[in-house]
Amino acid sequence: MQLEVSQTLIREKPMKKLVLSLCVLLPNIVFAQSNVELIKARQLAFVNIENQSEQVEDMIDEDAPNWNEIESISYELSKHSQLLTTAFPESSQDGSKAKEAVWNKPEKFNQLMQEMDSGFVQLYQASQQQDKALAEAGLEQAQDTCNACHRSYRSRF
Repeated sequence: MQLEVSQTLIREKPMKKLVLSLCVLLPNIVFAQSNVELIKARQLAFVNIENQSEQVEDMIDEDAPNWNEIESISYELSKHSQLLTTAFPESSQDGSKAKEAVWNKPEKFNQLMQEMDSGFVQLYQASQQQDKALAEAGLEQAQDTCNACHRSYRSRF
């Protein structure tokens, strides 16, 4: 009887350690996985913004811009920029190419993200009004903000 109890305790002790270890590690694994997905979403939004901004810029420069297409793309641009205004929560920097200043001193970064978003909203509204000058101004504001943000907050390594 005593031998059976001892063997049961010997088997239970590693099991308790395993359960305890999983309880400690699992949230970290899930958090790391969510960071990876969040970073991928941010990167995809930035790539889409870069590609679609260039596409819209070329379209606005045409003699007879396709305002329906510009409206559609500028709507997508504003959706990407909206996503990015909330895509840098605290503790989401592990594995990111962004500099630590995004999280350590977020005020300027958040301001730039809002300015970019404002430019894309202006572009979208201009496309609905078919106002070439306003569309160019909105796109320029967004692109200038992108450049300023990259200089200040994107790490090359």
